[in-house]
Amino acid sequence: MLRKHHSFRYVASRISQIYFQRKNPSAPWLTKQSICLLDSLILKNDVGLEFGSGRSTKWLAKRCGSLYSVESDKEWFAYVSDDVSSLNNVKYYFGEIDKEDFGRSSYLNVLKELSTNSIDFILNDGKIRGTIALKTINNLKMGGLFIIDNAERYMVNNYRLPESIGNDPIKMTSDWNEFSKLTKEWRRIWTSDGVTSTLIMIKSA
Repeated sequence: MLRKHHSFRYVASRISQIYFQRKNPSAPWLTKQSICLLDSLILKNDVGLEFGSGRSTKWLAKRCGSLYSVESDKEWFAYVSDDVSSLNNVKYYFGEIDKEDFGRSSYLNVLKELSTNSIDFILNDGKIRGTIALKTINNLKMGGLFIIDNAERYMVNNYRLPESIGNDPIKMTSDWNEFSKLTKEWRRIWTSDGVTSTLIMIKSA
């Protein structure tokens, strides 16, 4: 029996998503459309920053000049460390989450090494995404890319997806409300595969 959100359209989308992921085992767990866009938007001399590592780490590193990657899961960090050990353009960090005060998390320590307007793209796909969104705005260059996976959970949108907050700003947390206001002039490129979404934002004044 289908769950409430499991319409036949959703099931078809999920099957398509699984097929794409199996056919492209090295591709990030992002929407197919966003992967195609990023493949052309990320340049070979770009400096990138990602929170939440995995298949995306190797994929991004092969397309940019250098990549800072941060992970909060110790076991996953050990696994990915082996996978990216041969890549000399990746700086890989483990950081813990301070559950009482996200802003004090060692997960954010990488930002101490980065200057204002020094990053060409940011992939926000790990823990405390609202905090990350606010903390990294100034690190991103003008014209840089801010990528949010599962964006339907955090930003108002018109998608009918299982975890979508819909088009109601009241459902955004305070962090995401503030981020949305600070980035209201940024271009937004929404993509979805019918199961989840990936939002690519382009920084402007």
